[in-house]
Amino acid sequence: MVQPDNSSGDVHGHEARRAAAALGTAALLLTGCSQGPDSGVLSVAWVKERAKATGMGSAGAPKCPVTYDIVAAAKTSNHGDQAGTSPDGPAATADVDDPTADPDSPIHRSDGAVLDCVYRINAQKLHVYTIGAGKGAALALLAPRVQNDAKMSTAQMKTRLDQAATAQRGQPVATLSQSVVSVRLPLDGPGDLALIVSLGQNTKADPQLAHLAKELADQART
Repeated sequence: MVQPDNSSGDVHGHEARRAAAALGTAALLLTGCSQGPDSGVLSVAWVKERAKATGMGSAGAPKCPVTYDIVAAAKTSNHGDQAGTSPDGPAATADVDDPTADPDSPIHRSDGAVLDCVYRINAQKLHVYTIGAGKGAALALLAPRVQNDAKMSTAQMKTRLDQAATAQRGQPVATLSQSVVSVRLPLDGPGDLALIVSLGQNTKADPQLAHLAKELADQART
């Protein structure tokens, strides 16, 4: 018995499957190419764009340009449910390298940006700094602030900065005062990213601050 010749149909079916696969690949490529700063990929450019959108100077912006959920982070890190935005001043301020920046300033030398988003934990003000540096360590941009808030000597600051700058990305590193914590953030592309949370000066030690910082760092990379 002669079997019907389906070779033509097989060929057409194979070609159709190849065409569908090609279209699927093209769609994935287009999706990848269209990913912007909100796609979940962190970069120095990502921080700089948000810093520029925030605006320079003390006026700042009424909302943090990074979508940190301070309420969720506070609950997870055992800080209770008394967290939110700060009622004092702007919710966010920024400093970013641009053509008008002082050529000798750290922000210019690092080709970087710093976002300062202000929240409250209970009655205490909390600064969440998101830092990007095109050159050097992002943490170095805020070294004077960390030293001041944690009341460290220059030698203590150097030791702490070395520890924090070499820590694994995503691993929180707290100061001895437990009032400042830094986390190096994962990034796509060149440069360095970090997050620093600080309770400022004259504050009590907070053993849960490192947990809070890790929660916020995880939010930054989602």
